[in-house]
Amino acid sequence: MFFPSPFSFFLSLFSLLLFSFLLSCNNPPSTAVIHTSTIQQEEINPFILGNQKILELENENIELFLKRYKWEMKQTNTGLRYEIVKKGVGKNIEAGATVTLEFRTFLLDGKDIYNSNDAGVRQFVVEKSEEIAGLHEAVQLMNRGAEARLIIPSHLAYSASGDGNKIKPYQPIIMKIKIQ
Repeated sequence: MFFPSPFSFFLSLFSLLLFSFLLSCNNPPSTAVIHTSTIQQEEINPFILGNQKILELENENIELFLKRYKWEMKQTNTGLRYEIVKKGVGKNIEAGATVTLEFRTFLLDGKDIYNSNDAGVRQFVVEKSEEIAGLHEAVQLMNRGAEARLIIPSHLAYSASGDGNKIKPYQPIIMKIKIQ
């Protein structure tokens, strides 16, 4: 008969414990799914839906204006509507270029808001000044000497803040511009 010595017994027990420990260290990472809260999404949805409704109503008003005055305009992906009334010369204006333009700004109801006869010509650096986004976009569709009519939706103009007492929040504007 064979009886293991006490030393070999403890060595076997230690080996078994060490093997178990090593196996437990190599367990794959947990595959538990972490669920994030949807409360924020639910809180945002009414705001997003409200803005979508504002855009839809604004777009309907612009479309009615276009039909009433029989203006045929192109539309960019951002919603800017434009018509090049007179072509200029050279290549289109690029970001970083300094532009000087004559302008007239009015509302869809025809109310005259601003014009270069009263305020002087406007000069700015494209994409690097604080002009409204719709104006930056429009001049890049034009070249020197060109004239255009624009309908700039509120999100590209004065948005939710408006412009003092002259332009109310969420109000599209019309601009007639001439690049010098």
